[in-house]
Amino acid sequence: MTRSFFSMVGIAGGIALVTALKISGSGFVNQTPQVLGQIETSSDQPDVLAQMATCGGVGGMGGMGAGDMGYLATSANWPAPKLLVPYEWSKANAEVPGWLNGAADAESNEREARIRRVLNERIDGSFSDTPLNSFFQTLSDQLGITILIDEKGLEEETITPEDPVTADRTDTRARDIIRQVLEPLNLTTVVQGEALLVTNKKNSSNINRYYDLSFILPNNTVTNDLIHAIETSITPDTWLNAGGTSSMSMVGSVLVVRANEETQEELTNLLRGIAKQDPTNLKPRRFVEKPVAKNVESTK
Repeated sequence: MTRSFFSMVGIAGGIALVTALKISGSGFVNQTPQVLGQIETSSDQPDVLAQMATCGGVGGMGGMGAGDMGYLATSANWPAPKLLVPYEWSKANAEVPGWLNGAADAESNEREARIRRVLNERIDGSFSDTPLNSFFQTLSDQLGITILIDEKGLEEETITPEDPVTADRTDTRARDIIRQVLEPLNLTTVVQGEALLVTNKKNSSNINRYYDLSFILPNNTVTNDLIHAIETSITPDTWLNAGGTSSMSMVGSVLVVRANEETQEELTNLLRGIAKQDPTNLKPRRFVEKPVAKNVESTK
């Protein structure tokens, strides 16, 4: 049986309370109404009325029994397990605002996207005790991109642009040759300001990327398993739960990842690999009760 929000006993007080909270007929005030006493509301608590519990002393709300929702929304316990009553809206059909369509940043974004594409090109490289700055100057000329060296970032790792590096690879992605040279030096690269910046891992800034998992997983039943796999196999020491600064969160089917360039590239490769698997095998782990062995009396 569906419980009514207000009982017949408390309906008059309930109407008065809603009337007091209404503003311009469009919503509720985002402040603590004095009439509510212990019940608080704020701008992030739109559903406070749908979560009120036993409020016998609050004008007219005494009709709500202990079984009605059973949750008192206060700033101390917000958020908490509750029935969510979301606002509803329709997708806007007006002209898309400039900040959303990215038109102002389109040229810059395309240049940075080109750098990422170029880093995936296969090249030959033979370097023996070549100064680090000369190594990157050669790659800059070969790939046709701007490469900058963060000398302060190198100094923090007690490295100079003149330190020698060695690499001898054929038909190899440019980013893999760069990684081979930089990894032992605790250095990395990040695409920033329409250029490829060489810096230390501590200074490599985190960036946001968005991965729609509906193209990768058959449903949402294994998203927790996927996140666990990412945190344990992709740069494990960089995630928040390991004391790092990288993070992940879900918005619908979209995985929002804030991490540095290197982590994002490894994550992309992982997701590509998972997308190639048989989706019927991508099922969540399940726990079953261990069968209890029956005691069998021995016979003589």
